[in-house]
Amino acid sequence: MTKTSPLEPGAASTSSTLRDYYYVTKPNVISLLVFCGAASYVASAGWHTNFLSLILVGVSVWLGSAAANTIGSYFDRDIDAIMRRTKSRPIPSGRISPNNAAVYGIGLLALSLALSYYLSPYSSLAMLVGFLDYTIVYSFALKRRSWLNIILGGFSGVMPVLVGYFASTNPVIPLSTAIFLGFLVFFWIPEHIWSLAIRFREDYTEAKIPMLPVVISERRSVQVIAITTIVMVLYSIIPVFYSSFHLHLIYFLVTGGLGGVMLLVNAWLLKDPSPARAWTVFKISSPYLFFVFIGIMVDVLVYSK
Repeated sequence: MTKTSPLEPGAASTSSTLRDYYYVTKPNVISLLVFCGAASYVASAGWHTNFLSLILVGVSVWLGSAAANTIGSYFDRDIDAIMRRTKSRPIPSGRISPNNAAVYGIGLLALSLALSYYLSPYSSLAMLVGFLDYTIVYSFALKRRSWLNIILGGFSGVMPVLVGYFASTNPVIPLSTAIFLGFLVFFWIPEHIWSLAIRFREDYTEAKIPMLPVVISERRSVQVIAITTIVMVLYSIIPVFYSSFHLHLIYFLVTGGLGGVMLLVNAWLLKDPSPARAWTVFKISSPYLFFVFIGIMVDVLVYSK
């Protein structure tokens, strides 16, 4: 029996196929959602964090997000073929057939729902709601029809946080705090996505996707992004006035400091509403959310001793 060398065509083809099935899930988009879900679980469980449950939360959120992205790519395959940024993706380039992508996406969803159901039926329900919001509301119904696609499709960003919260059997924070944290992601999404859309405005215009920077001017889009940032920052400090959220000084310092940075960056963008500066705002927005959720975990762990 002869062994297949990694350099032989068969092995190379298998490796390439596996790589395509990995990248059709948009893994670079998933990582922050996985972190938010895991951070929510830690904030919910506190010092009673179970590391097996933590891993299962991360894996189930990854699988559910991968399923949503794959099915979303299935719906978007024709417009992805038009946009320069996306035409080399596995489905529009023909490396994965649409039918195979659909089956793969549903399989990922089934695994995600099974794992999250093991954690909690409510975690599984939140996962399903997030999947349906992203795939049906955002990708299928609104992406080609309304600039509200990102707003109404943004509810999917709330769900990883709730998946993590419900995975804890004895949460040290109330459900109202988990919902608040989930909507922090919701209010973060418009700035993040619309900044990206300014950078790739020509692509969206060519594909006739009515993202906000396509339907209004760049300058007006930047102003709207700045307004959404102000709303996000103001929203993030609501727990200052309500002790019932069980968030304390560490959270306030982190969100206050990072919120100030985001306001300064958007003021900088307003002075020169260019695609280059919008791209910088886009790249800064992900670390903002990442460090806010780190602050949330640290705050809960310090004050729940």
